[in-house]
Order: sequence, then C-alpha cells, then structure tokens
Amino acid sequence: MRILISDIKKLNGVEIINQKLFKKISDVSIDSRKLKPGDLFFAIKGENFDGHDFIDEVISKGASAVVIEKKYLEKFKDKNYPLVVVEDTTKALGELARIYRDKFDVKVIGLTGSNGKTTTKEMIAEILSQKFKTLKSEGNLNNNFGVPLNLFRLQKSHEVAVIEMGINHFGEMGALCEIANPDFGLVTNIGTAHIEFLKSREGIAEEKGKLFKYLIRKNGFGFINSDEKLIKEQAKGLKRKLTFGFSSKADVRGKIISLNNLAQPVLKVTYRSKSVVINLPTFGIHTAQNALSAAAVGLKFGVSLKKIKSALEAFKSYDKRMQVIEIDGYTIINDTYNASPESMKMAIQTMSMMKGYFQKVAVLGDMLELGEFSEKFHRELANYLKENGIQKVFFFGEFTKSSFEEALKLECDAKHFDDKKQIADEIKKTIPEGSLILLKGSRKMKMEEIIEYLKG
Repeated sequence: MRILISDIKKLNGVEIINQKLFKKISDVSIDSRKLKPGDLFFAIKGENFDGHDFIDEVISKGASAVVIEKKYLEKFKDKNYPLVVVEDTTKALGELARIYRDKFDVKVIGLTGSNGKTTTKEMIAEILSQKFKTLKSEGNLNNNFGVPLNLFRLQKSHEVAVIEMGINHFGEMGALCEIANPDFGLVTNIGTAHIEFLKSREGIAEEKGKLFKYLIRKNGFGFINSDEKLIKEQAKGLKRKLTFGFSSKADVRGKIISLNNLAQPVLKVTYRSKSVVINLPTFGIHTAQNALSAAAVGLKFGVSLKKIKSALEAFKSYDKRMQVIEIDGYTIINDTYNASPESMKMAIQTMSMMKGYFQKVAVLGDMLELGEFSEKFHRELANYLKENGIQKVFFFGEFTKSSFEEALKLECDAKHFDDKKQIADEIKKTIPEGSLILLKGSRKMKMEEIIEYLKG
C-alpha cells in the first residue's frame, strides 16, 4: 500500500496538524481493536461506538496518524498527535479510497442486487481468477465503510477487482459509485430487501440502477439481466452491454436441464452458438442465475466456456449462504446470513425439492427492514411453507408471530419460540435423525447460533 501525505492533502476541506509526527502509512483501519502499527486510523462514529473515544489507544498502538472530525478538534488540541482534520470521517474515508483506487490500472466491476450478491461475487472472482490476478470484496464488506476498505487492498499486481456494493437508502449507490469508480456493472435482481427505506420494488430498482447511470456517464459496460423488466428499464441508454438470462433473446442464454436429489442444478450456458453443460455444486434453482451472470462476466473478459465450467464446478458455497452441513444425523441448510421475502421463498423452494429425507423442518427468524409491509410478507411466508409441503416449522422473533398465527390458520405443524436454545432442544427431542433442517433469518437474528446449541 502506498498512501502518501500528498494523497491526504487532496481530501476536501482537510487540515493537517503535526505533520512532522506522521509515520509511513502501511494500511487503513476503522477498528481500534484490529489496528496495527503504521495504520492510518479513521475515527468513525457508528451505532454503538465512536472512534474518537479511542484516539489515545490507537496512538499508543503506533497509528501512523488519526483522521478526526473538526467538531472533535478541541478535545485533542493540547495533545501532540499527528492529526488529519475533516468535516466527515466517513466521507473522507471514501474520498481517500477513490484517490487510491485511481492510482491503479485495474478494471473494477461493481456488483449489486437484492439477492445473491455475495455468491455471484464469489463465482465471478473464481472465473476471472482463471485468467487474471483478481481482487474480490472480503465477506460482506459492501457498504460505505466496506467498499473503501476493500479498495485499499488493491495492489499493482491486480488486473481486475470485483466490488460488492450494498445499499438500503436512497443516495447510497451514487456515493458508492463515486468511491469505487466502476468500469463494469452488474445488478443481479430486484426484490423487496430494504423496502422499508426504498418504499417499493420500483424505488429499489431506481436506486440500484444508479450503477448503470454512472456507467452511462463514463461510457462503461453493463451486464444486464434480461429476465428482469425493472433492470432492463434502468439500463436504457447503456450502449456497451451484454445481456444474460433464461429467455431466448439474451446474449448469454441459460437453460436448467435438470436438478438432482439435492436440488443442485445442471446448467447449460450458450454463447455465440457454443454451449457448455455445468454441474453446479450449489443448491437451488436460483443459484443457476448467479452462475449464469458470472459466466457472462467471464465471457466478456475472454475466459473460455471450458474454464468457466471448471471454475463453477469447483465452486464452494460461501459461509451462511445455502451452506449444507451435517450435524449429529441432521442435514442443515445454513442460510442464516440474511433474509428477504424472495430469498426466503428461494430457500423454502430449494428445501422442498431436496429428496431422500425423513422429515423437513424450517426454522425461520424475522425478516427485517420491511417497514409497513412486514406483517403482509410474514403472513405470506406461512402460505409459501404450506404450498411447498414443509411438514414442520419453528418460528423465532417478534415479526414471525404473524407467520405463526397464519400457519395455525392453515393447520400447519408450527411452533413459536423466544429462545434459540429451546429450538435446539426441541429439535433434539422431537426431530428424527435423517431429517433436513433449514435455518434462515435476517442477519440481526443470528439464527446460526442454533447450530452451536445443536453441537453443544
């Protein structure tokens, strides 16, 4: 990493204090607990902590300098610390990341969507790594903190960067584009995740579609899901593009040939009269769309169909995303990273298609950020379980009380719990070995804790 004082001086409205005390910058940090000597520390005010409370600590740990907000300067005026003073440390983090990103001759792919972002990101990176030195977003670092931190990981050797971009409020996508400066863009799909803040699917499409609007302005390149009307509308005006989908009009066409007993798809991909059949190791029809979009990106970057097949057939599901594990005679679908109405339906549908299990049990937590639509979607969840023949369901959380009420009306075998350990105990007591158990809920519900109780 090479961040220089000259880079920091380019930040808007910046003031540098005690420059002579600055050390060589080795990395960037926003977490005092993980700070290493030589890190440039950004004091960020979050939901639970304010980084300005840890300035003394990070200086003692050997921080190269500290970025603080102007309103806190009085607190540190008598301390002989190397300080970078700005109006807003979060904005300054993004500004410096953009300055750093633009130092590199690297093609940046911006990736967003309601569902499947991380799986698609991992698949794209797996494919592009067949030909290029590829940087990918770490884990779920995809917001106004995560995108900059990923960009700071760029090195001269990187040729391509796959950057996941997550938003839940209006205005955020434009800001992330200004930080990442993507050359390519892909929107996986449009669902109802974060509808509490974005008000409608159309609102969600409009905000995520700003990725395409940014690309239009810089004559960038877009990958368009031709099966999604709302995405196609947002991509109007994008001259440089490649379409993908399961419709005959797409440039890169997909066809699901079959599903095995574990609901793993066999996907046929066709491009310019050439085809390849891929045995996906992922679970569920929806993962075929993730794979198809990743294949489209690979084809644009000149990766052969043969190498795309090889990369996708070796793909491993990412942690807490349709991850199938075995525990004490149970098969667990660990899909606990997050939940929206669409991803719940996908997981339930996948579970219903998996064969050879003694019993199927859905263990579902609240879906959050649905606002005024919350009760409607939670009640619909019970209907979807019934339609897909799920024999038993355990609910956890405040909002799933609506799901539970609806499930009882539908005469489903349902229970509601306020304690995750009780759920694990109930599974051990009443669910026979050889059963399939789906665990899913929004991130804050931490439904994966049930796995630890089962092990314990």
